Amino acid sequence: MAESRYEMLDEEVGDYGDVLQLSKAFRSDEAAYEFYRRFGKCFGFGIRKGDSGKDESGRVIRRRFLCNRAGLRQHHHHDRLDRQRGHKPKTCTNCEAKLSVYLDVVSGIWRVRKIVSDHNHDLTPAYMVHMMTNFREISCSAKAQISGMQAYGVLTSKILGHIAGQAGGYSLKDFTMKDAYNYINKVKHAKIIDGDFNAAVVYLEGKARADPISMARYNVTKDNMLANIFWADGDNRVDYQYFGNVLAFNSTYKKNKYRRSLVIFSGMNNNKQTTIFGFGLVLDKSVGSDK
Repeated sequence: MAESRYEMLDEEVGDYGDVLQLSKAFRSDEAAYEFYRRFGKCFGFGIRKGDSGKDESGRVIRRRFLCNRAGLRQHHHHDRLDRQRGHKPKTCTNCEAKLSVYLDVVSGIWRVRKIVSDHNHDLTPAYMVHMMTNFREISCSAKAQISGMQAYGVLTSKILGHIAGQAGGYSLKDFTMKDAYNYINKVKHAKIIDGDFNAAVVYLEGKARADPISMARYNVTKDNMLANIFWADGDNRVDYQYFGNVLAFNSTYKKNKYRRSLVIFSGMNNNKQTTIFGFGLVLDKSVGSDK
């Protein structure tokens, strides 16, 4: 393993087992986490970040990285009478394996304080390690294949079947079907947000030019993404002038593909029929969005 790859300050590590006997140092806590993650991959266990400690100035000076089976599930989750779903299989075994590091404030180097290597559970066989949550990832080449084949209209199932064939089988891929669909949905979501935001603004501006009493207002976030948008056409505003004595406010909480709250302003006309006064998509339910 290359020294630069792990940002380690000592000699190259050919055998991960030697780490247990050496005092290792890292340039950052993230480098220590990455090293322990790869250490876990070598021996067949996943890891997660544990607790941390800070000094008086708020700087993080201590971190612990744990086996992903550390701790136990809290019992009060089992005793709930209103639980509708069945319990997930227990995975936590109170494993005490961990890597503890601290910041040497003089040198600015993170050093190993303690490492516990013993696990109280079976480790994952080497041929299945790549399917563990910690180690699943879609490579850049796989992402390029997915994007390229989708551009030509190839079905997602066919794309994943092709990639699995290249790897020698579905179990030999570095990611699951769920990972692939999550990635595809994430890419689509990003395109939808950008494209639909611009299309909606252009449409509403066109409506305002064609109908002077139509109204549309929106604002953006610091990242220049859509924050809130409200609109009402001419008929909506005329109905409000006549029947706006009582205004009902209803919201559907993030039920749309944009994960935004859709708000509807409505009332009742003289025929006791529901009439709409306006609509909005809001970023959140804060006072700033309501204004």
